[in-house]
Amino acid sequence: MGLQERKAAKAIEDQYLGDYQKEINEVVGKELPININWDTFEMDFIKFVPSVCLQRLTDGLKEVCKDDMGKEAIQESVNSIEVYCIPNEGAEDKKELKLEAGVFSLTACWGGHHSGFFTDTVIREYLENNL
Repeated sequence: MGLQERKAAKAIEDQYLGDYQKEINEVVGKELPININWDTFEMDFIKFVPSVCLQRLTDGLKEVCKDDMGKEAIQESVNSIEVYCIPNEGAEDKKELKLEAGVFSLTACWGGHHSGFFTDTVIREYLENNL
């Protein structure tokens, strides 16, 4: 990861990540740390983290947590969130959502073709089916 990518990632963290982190913590009712694995992101995809990744994640969690049963399931089963980016080519087949040992991992191409990332509806459905 070069200087340009590190600066772009820092700008996203400084400008957006704290607000999304706060909103997700409020929605879920507990601290749920988000770790964005910046070294997996190409420069062109870093700028899409707020709108394509974090917003969809937040909206999906809002839907799951809109009632007490969903909120409790998230609180009991998810302790942290990991975000990874993969290349656009083949992303539709390689993207993955995984909930394992309290870690909810989202692996997708967060800046490429829409078939390579997850919508809030898909994130919600995955969580509801795996909690």
